Amino acid sequence: MNHSPTARLIADAIDASGKTQREIAEEVRFPRGNVISMLRSGEMRLPIERASALARALGIDEKLLISTAMTEYMPETWNVISGASRAFPEIQINVKGPAPVMERFKAICATERRTYADMLDRLMAGYDPEMETLLDDI
Repeated sequence: MNHSPTARLIADAIDASGKTQREIAEEVRFPRGNVISMLRSGEMRLPIERASALARALGIDEKLLISTAMTEYMPETWNVISGASRAFPEIQINVKGPAPVMERFKAICATERRTYADMLDRLMAGYDPEMETLLDDI
């Protein structure tokens, strides 16, 4: 009997999917079909970078698969990552503006190799609300 929670989750999902192991391997782009068999038995650990693709192929929740695998394989790391995500929940905003301004912002982010959120954070750090201006403009 396999005691790996990740392998059990994968095995149950394979059984419920109605797909062959070869079909699943092709969808996930594993080089060989026997990889699915090794994941199912617990003989091989799930490469975390393939977890999303495997979850989609099996029709299961990707967060469940990732958290199960990370809890089993790297519990200390997962505790830090999952704790940090709760401390800083993410939100998404949509910004509408003139195309040249938005394209310039995107280009600056790309040149500086920063995410939009990181660049926005840097801009806000340079803003002085009392003067209603960016400090760099003075």
